[in-house]
Amino acid sequence: KQFDEEVLKKSKHLRIGSGLPASPGVAVGKIVFDAAKALKWHNNGEKVILVRNETSPEDIIGMNVSQGILTIHGGMTSHAAVIA
Repeated sequence: KQFDEEVLKKSKHLRIGSGLPASPGVAVGKIVFDAAKALKWHNNGEKVILVRNETSPEDIIGMNVSQGILTIHGGMTSHAAVIA
């Protein structure tokens, strides 16, 4: 779903989510929802953040090249957090 342009114009700071950090630091990159696409974009010189409902073993190729990993499910001790 796209963001409402009028809301974005009116808001100085728009919170689109919140969560628990699994490690200290900051990640900057383009959001990508597929591990294979993360690898492709990385190979083209893009910095990416992999966003998944939850990670699976198939995501490892995207996780390895991502600046950060954001999952909807899980917490600070979830599989993605531990291996990241």
